[in-house]
Amino acid sequence: MTRALDIAFRIGLGLFLVGGVALVAVQAAGLAAGSAALVTSAAESLGPAVYTAAGVTGIIAFVRSYLERWGGDD
Repeated sequence: MTRALDIAFRIGLGLFLVGGVALVAVQAAGLAAGSAALVTSAAESLGPAVYTAAGVTGIIAFVRSYLERWGGDD
């Protein structure tokens, strides 16, 4: 169980980090180009997937903390 959660956590972490970088990069390009439409469309198209991946990864980390009995010094 913990091995599967570890793999899911690593996949989720990779997905939301890469997705977050892509989201910010597209929004930065929209700012540089002066295109409000590009900034908002990036948030509307990439945002939900990135936010969902981050949320699910956070929940997995929370569950792992209980299953692996992490202490305050971990």
